[in-house]
Amino acid sequence: MLEQIATSWWHIPILMGMIFVYGIFLNLVLFKPVQAVMAERKRRIEESSTLSVSSRETLQQRLNEYEQAVLEAHRRATRVKEEARSQATAHRAQVLASAKDEVDRERRRKEADLKANVAEVKRALEREIPSMARLLAQKILGREVAV
Repeated sequence: MLEQIATSWWHIPILMGMIFVYGIFLNLVLFKPVQAVMAERKRRIEESSTLSVSSRETLQQRLNEYEQAVLEAHRRATRVKEEARSQATAHRAQVLASAKDEVDRERRRKEADLKANVAEVKRALEREIPSMARLLAQKILGREVAV
């Protein structure tokens, strides 16, 4: 049996050579392509992660810009409303002042007309007083009165 072992030692270097050749072959055919695929996958995952973070930041920035634009539009709308309200109030005050002036002018004109009418009526009454007094005296006395 020892002879058998001593004569079969030459297989070991051949087996080691074959294992070495298979190792190189497997490395070239299997391990390196698998490692390349895994490295490419890792690179793509990192790239996707970077793009995702970049997209998220861009989205957040655009959301902030949108919110600022909405806020500014709201402020402008409020400012426009306040300006319109202010203009309406000014216009209302102007219309009221104009109407008040017109009413005052009309009142003064009517007062002047009334004063003129009162004065005319007084003059007419003053002209009629002697004839009324004579007529009244005639009624009271029951006879004709000469002036």
